[in-house]
Amino acid sequence: MNKNNNIYVKTGFGIAAFCVFMGAFASHILKEMIEPADIVTFDTGTKYMFYHAMAISFISLSNRKFHQNILDLTMFLFLSGIIFFTGSLYLLATRTIWGDESYTWLGALTPIGGVLFVSAWVILISKGFVKAGDEKSTGLIKKKKHKNRKSRNENLISDSNVAEEIIDN
Repeated sequence: MNKNNNIYVKTGFGIAAFCVFMGAFASHILKEMIEPADIVTFDTGTKYMFYHAMAISFISLSNRKFHQNILDLTMFLFLSGIIFFTGSLYLLATRTIWGDESYTWLGALTPIGGVLFVSAWVILISKGFVKAGDEKSTGLIKKKKHKNRKSRNENLISDSNVAEEIIDN
């Protein structure tokens, strides 16, 4: 597995673990501190973060099916989308806790995150897949040095001829 893909898989798994933590935090602690409508907002952020954590993990594990440069771009868009979309929802949902209701402008960041998510999916649909016979573009297949069988056989024949000459003499 490519070093970047290994990092992407671990990042996806780490984000998924963080989602579980945030869901538990919202269910057990946050629900006593904020309004039910804000809990719904918070949960929406957690769901979308989890969906994209799984997408990051799955796509990274399926790296041989995708062009490496498209995979890198998609991972960047997914991670940026998580920051903008989920981050803004978390901050909006908890703004009463941190004491300032004036941060409603954060709601403008949420659609930016959504556009980043959609862009990543559209890129994967339109340009992501490796065509048959184009495996080198994934960046994962390395050239292997193969000796030509004919030349290998010729070497064996010449070696056996040398051996016969030595035996005959």
